[in-house]
Amino acid sequence: MTSTQMTVAMDLIRSEKDLNAKSLLLAALVSELFRERGFEPVVVGGSAIEFYTDGAYMSGDTDICWAGWPQPTTEQREEIMLQIPGCVAKGGGKSWCIEELWVDLLGEIDYRAKRDLSVIETQLGEVALIPVEDSLVGRVYAARKYCSGYDEKDDDCAKKLMAAVLSGRIAFDWAEAQKVAASSKYNCVAELEAVRREVEDALAKSAL
Repeated sequence: MTSTQMTVAMDLIRSEKDLNAKSLLLAALVSELFRERGFEPVVVGGSAIEFYTDGAYMSGDTDICWAGWPQPTTEQREEIMLQIPGCVAKGGGKSWCIEELWVDLLGEIDYRAKRDLSVIETQLGEVALIPVEDSLVGRVYAARKYCSGYDEKDDDCAKKLMAAVLSGRIAFDWAEAQKVAASSKYNCVAELEAVRREVEDALAKSAL
């Protein structure tokens, strides 16, 4: 990316008032910078749900993992991220702050759905997202199975994504999601179905 292209990109990010759209543009910029060097960035976690739901859930940062090899070294991450004007490293180079937005650069992506990554096109390039089936199952697991068995924030996040899926705003493969939920990584089929029933009931009541 040339200095002129970077200036145009940063002007676009700074001018965007919607926080979700601003985060998506930044994710696109970061993704394109790493793709130029041969890496395959994929947005995961709550930030993927933020983009899937058009901001109905806001994660507060953007989590990026890497599909396949090579993966960027610490030195490469620093070199690439510091191309962005005003970018500041935090947390030993794992977290980066740009225009009061946070980007976390993590490890290799781990997902179970046998589906292609989702891709969102932006003015600054593509943003690849973890398959929505993995995204939903992972958040249900975090909300209702992991550790204490219930986390209110994760539960709210799972329900917002479930609502978007049930409303037909996101293409979704239920059979694939159930396979993911049944995997040894999650083992949360009952929890997934429970969240689905609860959101279906809530949507039905709101339609009255």
